[in-house]
Amino acid sequence: MKLTKILTLFLLLGSLVSFGQEPKRSEWAEAIVNAINKNTKGISFIISDTGINSELNEIGTTFFKNKYIILSNKKRRHADVTVNPITNTPNNNLYCVDVKEDGNLSFPLLFSQALDSDNEEGSIGFSSDQRTIFFTQENPNNKQLFTLHKATLNEKDAKKWTNITNLNVVPEQYSAETPSVSPDGKKIYIASNIPGGFGGFDIYEATIAEDGTVGKLVNLGPNVNTADDEKYPYMSSDNKYLYFSSKGHLNLGGYDVFRSAYVDNSFLTAMNLGTDLNSRRDDVAFVMTSPSKGYISTDKKQSGNFDILKFEIKKQENLHFNYTIVEEVTKTALPNTKVIVTDEFGTKIAETNSDNSGKIKLSLEPLTTYKIEVSKDGYETKTQNIATGDTDKNIALTQKKAVITEDAIVIENIYFDFNKSTIKKESELSLNKIVEVLKNNTGMSISINAHTDSKGSDTYNQTLSESRAKSAYQYLIKKGIPASQLTYKGFGESELLEKCAKCSAEQDQRNRRVEFKIVK
Repeated sequence: MKLTKILTLFLLLGSLVSFGQEPKRSEWAEAIVNAINKNTKGISFIISDTGINSELNEIGTTFFKNKYIILSNKKRRHADVTVNPITNTPNNNLYCVDVKEDGNLSFPLLFSQALDSDNEEGSIGFSSDQRTIFFTQENPNNKQLFTLHKATLNEKDAKKWTNITNLNVVPEQYSAETPSVSPDGKKIYIASNIPGGFGGFDIYEATIAEDGTVGKLVNLGPNVNTADDEKYPYMSSDNKYLYFSSKGHLNLGGYDVFRSAYVDNSFLTAMNLGTDLNSRRDDVAFVMTSPSKGYISTDKKQSGNFDILKFEIKKQENLHFNYTIVEEVTKTALPNTKVIVTDEFGTKIAETNSDNSGKIKLSLEPLTTYKIEVSKDGYETKTQNIATGDTDKNIALTQKKAVITEDAIVIENIYFDFNKSTIKKESELSLNKIVEVLKNNTGMSISINAHTDSKGSDTYNQTLSESRAKSAYQYLIKKGIPASQLTYKGFGESELLEKCAKCSAEQDQRNRRVEFKIVK
């Protein structure tokens, strides 16, 4: 989110500089591309033609009974052609096309005579049972505005639509465009320029009653809408993601396609679908026919007329991202740190511990924001959001202060190398807490008591514990603590906290400890 704001500011500043600053503007554009590509790492869109495109306009809408409904200003056989007075081009009309096995599209045929008008036709959506259509038409009183209508399928003739009704969802001086119905048929999404939004066209939602009436429009909020235009909403079949086109957000130019996760009745920050799919021109009408295939309409040729392209999503297998858990001040790596990762919808996708170098390796999906919870004894638990673009970075934990009780200074456990008395680097951070307490309490004396688990002989464990106690003692001396404040002793396995015949790794760890007892 911070990066988005920074780059947006760069763009605003870039619009004010002179031609002599063009190289810097290019650098900013490159920064935007790099930021977009981060979030799409591991995913690519393979784009190809559909065999239907011409020099005229072709733009997709949605599907009806396995047929793809498109808008086009193709000349119609045996029918009068109406012309848009603003663009001086033939008006768009609704056509249906068959989808071939390879995803290519067939020759378009007029979708419905009943829904045809002398004016420009707009996008459409269907109820979940496909017996109600929501469609837009150019307002005859204002050629720059569209109105939302509904019609029902004739019970006796499945090719005809009846009960055509203007829904009047917006005041007549505003436009209602690019409607789309949720997969469950309970909501309709509409783009409109009504007042009270964030600017230009925003995307709104409204409930659809059982009788087909549409409720009050509700703005989808700032994670979807911007001061620029947003149109062409499309909800995924699992009702988890809203796809839409926007001229705002982190944008390449014109309309780009974005995705926003729908979680707990709200939309998360939108993510650009990447440079494979989006261009510096208008890319709109994104729709999926399967989890990996779909269609998009684009003006990549800069002709003013759209082409319908098909896409296939390819995901990189075994894609991993690396993170390092560190202490925030010294950046010392923290081994054996517990990490829990949940996705946008609260589903746990990973639970692991950092290795001896403080590293974790996660398998993450592109275009997804995750919540990561990092916890370690002696440190403040940290929860933060990470995205698939936030790779190869540190996650810093804050140390807790030592707790002084009546008879001890309590810190997290002190770790040593296996079968050695060498203090690990991360444990030096813990011993520094003892240093701080003793320097602030010069009259305090402590005994450093080291303990082992029950593995190995009594003699070996006794010797090992004494060596470890001495190592902690010597470290505190090195840090300026007077020897008069310190004593040390090894207890071997004589004072086990966990008395078990066959101890677990966790029980052994509890037994392997260093205690700091207050003598006076």
